[in-house]
Amino acid sequence: MNSRPPIESLDFVTLDVFTDIRFKGNPLAIVHLPKNFPVDQQLKQAIAREFNLSETVFLHEIEEPSSDRKIDIFTKSSELPFAGHPTIGAICHIATQRKPASHSLHFTLHTKAGPIAASYDYGKRSATAGIPHNINIHKSSVHWKHILDAQPPLIHGHEDKGQRVLAAWNRRADGSETSFPIVSIVNGMNFVLIDFPRLDEYLEKLRSDQPAVDPRVTTLDQGWSSDIIAPYYYVVLPDQADGTERIRTRLILPMVEEDPATGSAASALASYLSLQKGEAGATYTYQIEQGVEMGRSSHIGVEVTLDGSGKAVAQVLLSGTAVAVLQGTVAVHTESPSHGPSGE
Repeated sequence: MNSRPPIESLDFVTLDVFTDIRFKGNPLAIVHLPKNFPVDQQLKQAIAREFNLSETVFLHEIEEPSSDRKIDIFTKSSELPFAGHPTIGAICHIATQRKPASHSLHFTLHTKAGPIAASYDYGKRSATAGIPHNINIHKSSVHWKHILDAQPPLIHGHEDKGQRVLAAWNRRADGSETSFPIVSIVNGMNFVLIDFPRLDEYLEKLRSDQPAVDPRVTTLDQGWSSDIIAPYYYVVLPDQADGTERIRTRLILPMVEEDPATGSAASALASYLSLQKGEAGATYTYQIEQGVEMGRSSHIGVEVTLDGSGKAVAQVLLSGTAVAVLQGTVAVHTESPSHGPSGE
């Protein structure tokens, strides 16, 4: 007799986030968790590994009439307290599953990092999230030689040109050697912010098959977790005099190779640049494009407001769009989560 437990299934959808064009942006899986469904960390992790995307969201059903929602965010190897593109994707998905009662929807999205004020504009088809933040610019920085160790293609292959490129990058205007800040958006999510002067000889020459920045050269302030330390390369584009600063970025890390869109890194970068300007109470707007070189162009909106001193960040708003791509079910053994998803 077959004693295997009954198979039940979970609905899922995949979205491309920070784009309105399918097969661009950053892919995301969202799995619906019915109320009282017996699912534990082991099963959620197994499902995330099965999808094999950078992140998978588990969306909990709620007791009506509450409009609040709860999500869990998993990578292929662990749970995250917060991540940008899963948050924006979840807001877009929740909003588009409802019949709009007005031109916008407002609700609270609960994450392990805390509650997030979420909104969706049905006219613009765009989600906005008030990002949990505890901005810290660490005392230590990363010397340019360590960046070059991680990306030797910047100068290799064309030695004369490479040396000219290097000379234009490894010193600041005051003659000091270049080093790059380590900035945390929250404890445990840290980014080395590496600015380049141009796209063609710098950002576009980076390769995703190169080693990571050596973690031994990224020293964090005491009490700050090193769960994630990722290099975020960027070029500030020419000013278009419309109040929005435009930036091209890339995030390259061996564990994910290259990420098409990284909302948490974009939020850290925008916060850092705003603090460098430091006008008390000012609000700065950024449009960040990432994923161009890998054929998955993503558009990330960030708005940063400083407090009355101009020395701290009062608010970070992350915004973007998403488009549905796939939908289906994941078959699971509810009485034996160690089996993981069997696919469907």
